[in-house]
This record gives sequence, structure tokens and C-alpha cells, in this order.
Amino acid sequence: MTHSPEPEFERHFTATAYVVAGGETLLHWHRGLRMWLPPGGHCEPNEDPVQTALREAREETGIAVQVIPPPDLLSCEEVEGVSVLPPPAVILVEDIVREDQPFHQHIDHVYFSRPSAATKPVAPDGWLWVKEDQLGASFSLPAPDGNLVAVAEDVRLLGLRAIHAAVTE
Repeated sequence: MTHSPEPEFERHFTATAYVVAGGETLLHWHRGLRMWLPPGGHCEPNEDPVQTALREAREETGIAVQVIPPPDLLSCEEVEGVSVLPPPAVILVEDIVREDQPFHQHIDHVYFSRPSAATKPVAPDGWLWVKEDQLGASFSLPAPDGNLVAVAEDVRLLGLRAIHAAVTE
């Protein structure tokens, strides 16, 4: 088996938490990347991706969330001596191109989550609850400067899947 050469750029481990409530998911305008995104960020030392997703959702939105596990997740009761983390819905490798940083990639663990509280929280300042029907086709949202910016296809499709995961759980 041959190994690919090391990339000539850095890769950072990150985690994202699509927050779903009432058939909607939260998005905000990311100033650095100039796009609409769910909460997420870099994994801290000694932090697993689930901890990162939960922490980032709370830090960015003020909302405590819980990950929506897949229906067939192995439980800690079934296996002695190990912890069981829910797997991400997907792991994305994202090229990060910003004027203020050198090119790098994020290895992004994407989770679907819901607020820990039973009632749907009010969207924090700068965040929008986006409805399932909006996510059903390509659409744009206004950036802070008033210009419409298309929501990235991966954000749109994963937002839809997050809403469906919350409904079918």
C-alpha cells in the first residue's frame, strides 16, 4: 500500500452542530468566510468532536443542545469499559480561503442537534431560524451589507437532513 504525500498546508479538526427546533435550523453570517453557516468551530486540545459541537453551539448561540444520535447507536450498557460517542452525520473536508489566514483545510465533523430545553428558543442576535421549505431549493439570505448571498449547497442539504433527523428520532 502506498501513502499519499503529506499535504503542503495545515488541516484543522473542527465540529459543527446544526441546531434544529420546530422544523427549522439556525444559520448565521460568518464574517471571515463571508457565508451563511450553522454553529461550529475548532476542536480544543483533549476535546472530542461531540464536545466541540456542543460547546460551539452554546458559545455561539447561547443555546444548550444535545446531539441527535443515529437510531442504531451502540450504547454504553451494551459494551463494558468504553465510552460511546455518536458518529457525525458526515465528515467534510473544507478548503478555507480567507484573506487574513494562509490556505488550510477543516476536517469538519458535522452533527445534528436539538435544544436541550423543551421549548424552541428565540434566535439570538445575528442568527436566523431557516424553515424546511426554504432549504428545499437553492436560496439566498441577506448579508449584513444588504446583498443577497446564496446559501452553500452543503449547508442547505445538511440543514434539510438535520430537520429530518429531528423529526424521525
